[in-house]
Amino acid sequence: MKIRKKQQDECRIVVTGPELVELKRHAHQIPECPRLDRRIQRYEGKGPLVVSLDELEWLIAVLDAVLNDPKGYPCVEYEPWKLEYVPQIDERCIACKQLYDKLKKESDRLFEVAGRNKRSFHSQ
Repeated sequence: MKIRKKQQDECRIVVTGPELVELKRHAHQIPECPRLDRRIQRYEGKGPLVVSLDELEWLIAVLDAVLNDPKGYPCVEYEPWKLEYVPQIDERCIACKQLYDKLKKESDRLFEVAGRNKRSFHSQ
């Protein structure tokens, strides 16, 4: 099956429930991905979320940093603004880890399909 270039450079993934809550919590203002935060905040889990491979890699990098914070899992609330660190066994952290694993698996699959070498931040 031949895949068009545009299809090779984008990811379509459905995110719902607690994973969607954690995606919205941490996907904010990635300077390298203009407007990605707005698209994610508007996304309601109905149908696939479409992101470029670069945006996917940045999301994975952000989630990796969040999950590996030495202070614990940072739970950010925006209205009113509040930052709380919770243990790695917290259900919010577990949902974020599941989201991270899902996005990383999809990234690996897309790079394999495209026949590219890994260039990601999380492949070390």
